[in-house]
Amino acid sequence: MALFAAMADRARAQTPSIWQGYTVENIETKAVAGTGAEAQEQAFRNARVAGLREVASRLVCPENQAQLRIPADSQLEAMVQSTELTDQKIIGSSYSGLLNIAFDPGAVGAYLSEQRVPHATGPAPRQLAIPILREEGSSALTFDENPWLRIWSRGPDPTLLQTYNLMRGDEQDRAIFDPEVPSRSAVLSLMEKYDFPAALVIQAQLTPPLDEEAPASLFVEAIRIGDGPGEVRLEANLVAETDESTDSLLRRGAFAIQEQASAAYCRTFTAAPVALPTNIQIVVIGMDYNGWLQAEALLSARPEIQGLTFMGQREGAFDVSVEFVGGLLDLQQVFQSVRLRFEAYTAQAVVQDAMQVYFFAQPDVQPPPTNVRILPLNDIQLSN
Repeated sequence: MALFAAMADRARAQTPSIWQGYTVENIETKAVAGTGAEAQEQAFRNARVAGLREVASRLVCPENQAQLRIPADSQLEAMVQSTELTDQKIIGSSYSGLLNIAFDPGAVGAYLSEQRVPHATGPAPRQLAIPILREEGSSALTFDENPWLRIWSRGPDPTLLQTYNLMRGDEQDRAIFDPEVPSRSAVLSLMEKYDFPAALVIQAQLTPPLDEEAPASLFVEAIRIGDGPGEVRLEANLVAETDESTDSLLRRGAFAIQEQASAAYCRTFTAAPVALPTNIQIVVIGMDYNGWLQAEALLSARPEIQGLTFMGQREGAFDVSVEFVGGLLDLQQVFQSVRLRFEAYTAQAVVQDAMQVYFFAQPDVQPPPTNVRILPLNDIQLSN
């Protein structure tokens, strides 16, 4: 308990005024030239190039990184704020070294702007992380010391855009949150207590190796509660490599989730035309009101959905007003992401150029209604 409290205190204090993403540590560099001094100079340049690439990879979305070009040597050298040499070896005309390089945030931002590449201007607001570890035959762990908790107490990686803080794990937290049955209301209470706009509940299911041909595996499911970019649900499915430790497998799982969340934040900086929202009314069938409330929570977190308003209930159905950006096909994909079918229909037997069009949603496991004519969404034009 004392160990957890100390670890959590460190995590809460881990809110640096300068983001660690502009520093790259343990850069290995080598070079061979006419003399040892010339080799060292070339190796240092190679280290600066490697370091800039690493920093840029943290700020630029993966799909845009190929557009980056290495700046001239003079500009690259001017972007370096400090260099720390931790190890070196000079043998004749060859050089090898290990460096830590800190880059100037303003110079990096100017370089990325010159490259005309969409990029994050800094880290995302920190979120509350609630890690839960499940192992076969054991109780779910959140508050007691375990490797999953230890990994998330470190950010997990303080150089990525999206980082996290932990709860204190005090008696009040334990009374609020049950890791065996995590609930949305409990998470919202913790968000209010610790003053976070969003929390990530990260459940790791660790399966031990069955035999030599079936190594250990890890399934991680992360659900975001509250405001934040990207998908509400993230997941990672990993299999242990040969002789890989449990700690290493868990670290890879945590990094995969944090990397996905960071990429989602990065994409909020991608320039896009402003789209005006459209409002339509849909009929929800084939589910009860509680089922709709669960779907509504997931839909509301999608950036395409601007608003969902319950309009009224009738026998076997209820009406919902949907305000969204994009087209009907985009909206259909949004509904599909929560396992709902979204279609347009008309009650008219004959399709005409001008006719009344309606919309419905239902669980995709159910067959569509047969007493109406379903219309192709790409044939329908909407006006704001």
